[in-house]
Amino acid sequence: MLSIPLCQLKKDQCAVVEGISCPSAKLEEKADIIQRLLDLGFCRGTPVTCVNTGIFKNPHAYALRGSVIAIRNEDAKMILVKLPPSKTL
Repeated sequence: MLSIPLCQLKKDQCAVVEGISCPSAKLEEKADIIQRLLDLGFCRGTPVTCVNTGIFKNPHAYALRGSVIAIRNEDAKMILVKLPPSKTL
């Protein structure tokens, strides 16, 4: 199963945080960005649901760990999530 950026979740779609990737940032910036996202609760294994989108699809609001957090698409692109397997009959 492939990981996708969090910003690609549609409203009411659920996924699980797989990790954080910020390849374009400088080393010092990477540590700050990753720590900020971890502090917000975007830790590996955390279930997350897209609950709302802003005007022009930015920012998105996500429910995780009992809170709703709005983050910009540029930050949500760094958070990789896995979708649950589709149920087939």
